Amino acid sequence: MSFPDYTTADTSDSTLDIALLGQQIEADPSITTTFDGVNRSGDDFTVLFAGTPSASEQAQCNALVAAHSGLDPFKDALVGQLKAHRTNRLESYIKAEYPADSGNLFSCSQKSQGEWTKLVSMQTQGLVVYPYRVYTFDDRGSYDLADAADLTGAVTAVSAAVLGERALAQGYIDATLAAADESAATAAAALYRTVTA
Repeated sequence: MSFPDYTTADTSDSTLDIALLGQQIEADPSITTTFDGVNRSGDDFTVLFAGTPSASEQAQCNALVAAHSGLDPFKDALVGQLKAHRTNRLESYIKAEYPADSGNLFSCSQKSQGEWTKLVSMQTQGLVVYPYRVYTFDDRGSYDLADAADLTGAVTAVSAAVLGERALAQGYIDATLAAADESAATAAAALYRTVTA
């Protein structure tokens, strides 16, 4: 019996190591139905059993898939560190300037991104009265948004800064994943920590 259909997006890092997942399922004492393997087609895969797993076994199988990483443990750890560093840079270092060359620097933190999203939602509902004052990352400066187009410009500036940082980090993640061994992966990941701009 197959149970159920998954995709690699269901795993913790969107990777699948069939042999490792099989070992994890077989080693789990809460799964007693005979495991028959994993059938993969592209990014889709199915876990195969000799019989029908119980509801609790199915739940445990879901948990194992969700926690699964197909990466070598050292690469998995390095990718986690790179993502944490990216988040730290967005929270503390990366700023978006708007308007251009104004010196007004806005935060790119998760909180700030959420506040801009709420403001856009309010704008869509006609709840924003212009001019609308927004404050810089340190609350020492402000800017009065003139209209919806000005709001769009500010949101675009913040989005561009966030996407730029994500793309930069992804380059280091890709280099780490492509590294031939632990030493090369560690060296590739370390380069991201030296970025200052």
